[in-house]
Amino acid sequence: MEKRYCINCGKELPNEAEFCLYCGAKQPPVKIDASNTEQQQDQSVESSAPQSSDHQEKTDTSSNNLTKASLPAPEKKRKSKKAKRKTKRIWAILATLAVLFIALAVYGNHHSSSATGTATAYNNSSSDSSSDDTDDSSDYDDSDYADDSSDSEDSEDTGDFTNEPVAGISATDYDATEAAGNNYSYGELLKSDDYKGESYNITNAQVLQANESGSATELLVYTDDYADEIFTVYYPDTTEAVKDDYVTVKGVLGGREEYDTQSGGSNTVPTIVAQDVSVTGQGS
Repeated sequence: MEKRYCINCGKELPNEAEFCLYCGAKQPPVKIDASNTEQQQDQSVESSAPQSSDHQEKTDTSSNNLTKASLPAPEKKRKSKKAKRKTKRIWAILATLAVLFIALAVYGNHHSSSATGTATAYNNSSSDSSSDDTDDSSDYDDSDYADDSSDSEDSEDTGDFTNEPVAGISATDYDATEAAGNNYSYGELLKSDDYKGESYNITNAQVLQANESGSATELLVYTDDYADEIFTVYYPDTTEAVKDDYVTVKGVLGGREEYDTQSGGSNTVPTIVAQDVSVTGQGS
């Protein structure tokens, strides 16, 4: 008898199989030849009982395999369950986003109304304070203003700068005669603040730094060849002096102060409030 093959997947099948044992496709009926049938009957009579039992087992196995092959695959159900779960998750996420959006909208409206109420309260309080100030100004006595003016005229001079080393020192206090007699060395000025308020001249000093702020100038100058003897000069005016220029400074000594170096350290130097800064030369 000729071998049979599946019309769908092409695999070899038993002659009696109605369905493919591998893909489950239904097979066309087998055409049985009469002569072949008689031969098969004679062979079946001659075959022994054990052979019949073996044939029966094969037939049962083939039918079982055919039944298993014809059962529907469960993958579609699994895919359908996964799709349902995915849909539920998507709806849950959308619901959460909707709740958050509503909560933010409510919070924004509440915050806006609170800010509006605060601004209104602030405007009301400002108008009330303005009216109170107007009433107070109407009760102000001109004699009080006159007393305050006289007190300010009698107060001490606060100086040209507010930082502590030169506070209370004014460049107008410079006395040329006193300065000519004060020949203090740099070491003496570096040791003590006892010379604060005395007139002093610095000659042939070279500018290390020059910084202008508004109508005032701050200079760092040194008087030796190694830039070790440094002064901080506070000048209540602008100057043409720039870095590396040579200058002469006339002014009033202040206290000592510290300044930060470019290397990250700090130095203690004397200070002077200048009455005059004159450029005497340009450095190379």
